[in-house]
Amino acid sequence: MPDDSDTESESGSHEPSVVLFSEPVSSVSGEFEAISNAMKEIRNIELGSSGGVGDVEAILKDTMTLRTISEASTMILTFLNCIQRTPMSPEYPRQALADFAELSSASFLTVLFDHRKLFHKIAAQSSGLEPGSSAALVCWVDSIISKLGDASITVATGISWNLKSSLFPGSPELRSEECLRAASQMPSDWTSVAGIVSSHEASPAAKRLALRLTFSAFVLAPRLCRRTPPSNLPDIGEILDQCVNQTRTTGFSASFAGEQLAIQERLNFAMILSLFVVADCERQNNVNQALSLRPHTLGCLLDMLQHIIHPNESVSSLQLTTPPDVLDPAQTVILCWGDTVSWCWETWDDHRVANAESIVFLTSMWLLHSDKPFLPVMIASQPNFTTASTASSLAFLRVLHHTMLSLSTGFHSRTLPLITTTVVSGACYHALKSLKHLLSRQEEGERWIVSNLCKSLLSIFVFLTGETDEELDVTDYILEALSLVDLAILHTCLKHSIMDTRLSFPARLDERVIRAHNTLAVGGNPTRNLNVLRSVLNFATLVWSSQTTGCLLPQSSSRLLSAAVEFLLQHNSPSLPSKTLGGAVLTASAAARGLLPEVNRESLWRLAITSAPSELDIAGELWLDVLGLIRISIEASFAQYIFTSNDLCNALYCAEAWRYLGEVLLLILKHHYDEEQEPLALLTCPTVCAALLRLLQADFATSKTSTSIPTELNAATPAQFMLFTPFTLNLSADLKSACDATRSEEYFVIMRERLNSIGARLLDQIACKSGRTAHDSSQDAVPMRLVFYRIYGAPHLTFVPDP
Repeated sequence: MPDDSDTESESGSHEPSVVLFSEPVSSVSGEFEAISNAMKEIRNIELGSSGGVGDVEAILKDTMTLRTISEASTMILTFLNCIQRTPMSPEYPRQALADFAELSSASFLTVLFDHRKLFHKIAAQSSGLEPGSSAALVCWVDSIISKLGDASITVATGISWNLKSSLFPGSPELRSEECLRAASQMPSDWTSVAGIVSSHEASPAAKRLALRLTFSAFVLAPRLCRRTPPSNLPDIGEILDQCVNQTRTTGFSASFAGEQLAIQERLNFAMILSLFVVADCERQNNVNQALSLRPHTLGCLLDMLQHIIHPNESVSSLQLTTPPDVLDPAQTVILCWGDTVSWCWETWDDHRVANAESIVFLTSMWLLHSDKPFLPVMIASQPNFTTASTASSLAFLRVLHHTMLSLSTGFHSRTLPLITTTVVSGACYHALKSLKHLLSRQEEGERWIVSNLCKSLLSIFVFLTGETDEELDVTDYILEALSLVDLAILHTCLKHSIMDTRLSFPARLDERVIRAHNTLAVGGNPTRNLNVLRSVLNFATLVWSSQTTGCLLPQSSSRLLSAAVEFLLQHNSPSLPSKTLGGAVLTASAAARGLLPEVNRESLWRLAITSAPSELDIAGELWLDVLGLIRISIEASFAQYIFTSNDLCNALYCAEAWRYLGEVLLLILKHHYDEEQEPLALLTCPTVCAALLRLLQADFATSKTSTSIPTELNAATPAQFMLFTPFTLNLSADLKSACDATRSEEYFVIMRERLNSIGARLLDQIACKSGRTAHDSSQDAVPMRLVFYRIYGAPHLTFVPDP
């Protein structure tokens, strides 16, 4: 549908300037109310049922109604002028958009076209035209719908008439005249307007106006009001057939036409594709209507999509993960309005389809722009849009796959370009959401998607340095996603990554370990350096927990762990390094046991006991919640380290650990931790119980460190030294109360479920070691699993009992 005004000359506008939205929203609420009232008045005007001569005469005699129509139409035209001339922005008045949505709705357009029929008869009668005359009849409704067509483009693309754009060619006067001529060619009934787009008799301007009105009614208005499209959507099969015939015979004109024609054509196709998606979704939701796509239709639609999103590049030349930073009008329509992106994911979910790479490019565009505000709403906040589906999971997997291919074949920089980083960050974030969705379903046919997502995330991790905050965010998403999968799946994926010669996975991972080790000795941003080191330690924890060998070279990883412990001990505790790294070092040390030479045991115990802030430290700080969470995190990691230890430290360290961990458990039992601290406290309390049980079950007589027990403690066994204190008596009483009580508060119900058997086993062991019973609790293994959590955005891993 080429533009028929390309050669019109430009001249100054003589229309009065309109300043309806130049003041704050609160100062123009009266104008918005007047617009709403104008639409209500037009709706409330009673028209004759026949539309005959009697109705015409009745309207002509009713001066009050004519005055009402004149005032209301003037107000609406003024409002549409303001829409056209005001640049769209996230701060755009919401009420203005709500009024525009009502004005362009199918129900109000039906009312307008009813008025139009009657006033066309009035115009024909007053001008003495014979029935069937070819003369153009224009009334106030034609002025409104002509303005509405241009205003819809401003709303859909964000480009105002004040800006020089190929969307609004020619002078305002000539455009106004052309739009009125187009409006006069509209059919008498609103329900017939969509058919004009595929008409052979209508002018290009009339087709363009019909398309814009239909797009406004069934895409823009429902989206702005956050409603589902009307169920009476017209059948746009003829419109699609028109596009099929055009591309089949002549191809897309934008490949050889000027910029103005190309922009107009691509914008038209974007609106047609959006309308088709709405119609197709309606058919799928209607069980009485079978989905009937012609054999050539999907191919044409994919060609149309390519023409919209990358008109000047072939699929083979596309940089699939480097989309444009600025969207043009056609791309804006595709991304921002309707469910076109998710529909494309569902329709072309097979990578073997010819030119399916265009869907990868579309997904990259969406990832780059989805969190950018367009008008007062976000692109990704569409009512029916979901990124938690099998089709969306495949779309994000394909982006990650092509990112990995690009990095493995031509990556030479230490950091990724910002656009690529943004796309990768979005893909990893949505891959995380996809894994949550897929793992909750446990569908056998989707296991391969889970495995491939894990492989792609593992590959991307080793290419990132973490030298920018953006890359650190990406690594956090990757760590959280990998922590969700079963360790057996992670083990298999790591083995595949090791065998992929293109990746050089072990070598690249070792480079990351060495760089993390070097951050301990260099200057720069200390917070970022600590975060880089924490991310590497967390990744190593996942690798060691999966019992995968060949990924991490023992020499460099052992040196990193030892250096991290010594680094933390050199700083006064609690300090920023200990708060940032304490939990990560302890969790990694527990996971590495049996795979690496153990770090000096006493150093780790001293680190754990001194690195967490005490309750006195916390009480004196402003950031109470943060410090409380850090203490729980470090103590949970220390508890896991103790629980998995074959040999414990000497009795003094064990007694101190008993008091230290017992204090935490006592605070949890008394519901001392609340608000943000509460979930983590409930999550980790079984781990603390397991560590206390391990301390009681220790055999110090055969311990390799038993020779260091002071003589003054030899009169009592280490277990007795830990047990016969008022503190332990209080702990036992509160633990028994928590396990046996029937308190109905949600916190205590969850805590009772979490403690379950481990709490009873600890009580039995305390009773046995105290001599009150002869039964000794068994040392059955407690299965553990890794859990990822965040403390005010900072990522952490810890072990918790696996229910």
